[in-house]
Amino acid sequence: MSQLVTCDTKLRDQCKGTTCNRYECPAGCLDSTGKVVGTVHYEMQSSICRAGLHSGVVDKDGGWLDVTRQGRKDFFIKSNKNGIQSLGKYQSANAFIISKVTVKAITCETTVAQMCSYQKLVKHCPRLYCPRNCMDENPNISRVIGTRIYSDKSSICRVAVHAGVLQNDVGGYIDVMPVDKRKQYIASYQNGITSESLQNPPGGKAFRVFAVI
Repeated sequence: MSQLVTCDTKLRDQCKGTTCNRYECPAGCLDSTGKVVGTVHYEMQSSICRAGLHSGVVDKDGGWLDVTRQGRKDFFIKSNKNGIQSLGKYQSANAFIISKVTVKAITCETTVAQMCSYQKLVKHCPRLYCPRNCMDENPNISRVIGTRIYSDKSSICRVAVHAGVLQNDVGGYIDVMPVDKRKQYIASYQNGITSESLQNPPGGKAFRVFAVI
C-alpha cells in the first residue's frame, strides 16, 4: 500500500487511478530541485517528499507520510519553511495536505471496524503493530472472514497471518487499506488459519492488508 517515491515525484504523476495515501520518502530531498507549490495546502504538481519537508512532517533523513486530497483550492500561498521555499499560485487547482503516519499497537482480537471506521470521505488508518502468536487465538472471537479481501469484522492480525503478510511467531507492522464492500467473502485454509465465508453481509466494509517493507 505504501509506495516508495523519489524526491522529485509529483503527486499528480503518482496519483492516477490508485489509492493515494501513504508514501515513503528517501533521504536527501532537501537538496533536490522538485518544486513545492503552496503552504499547508499543496498543489498537485508539488513534489510529495519536498512538500513533506516543507510541512515538517518528514526531515532530511526521509520517512513516511500520509497524503489526503482536498479537492480544488482557489489559490496557494508561498512561504519559506524548514529550508524549502514554496511557490505561490493564484489560480484554482486541486490540492492535498500531508500528515504524519501514526502507529498503534493492537491485540489479536482488534478488528478493522474498531480501528478504522471508514465513514468519512478519507480516513487514514494508523500503521498497526501486531503481537506474535495470534494464530493461537479463539477463532470464534478473533474471526477471519474472507481470502485476500476480508470483512472489517475480522481480526486484523490473524488476517495478516492468513494472508502471508506476517509470520505468526514474529508479528510486526502492517498497513490496511479499504476496498469496495463485497457481497461475498470466500473461505480458505492458508498459513495455518482457516477463514470463514460470508454471503451478503449487512453493512460493514472490506479491507486488504499489506506488509511494511
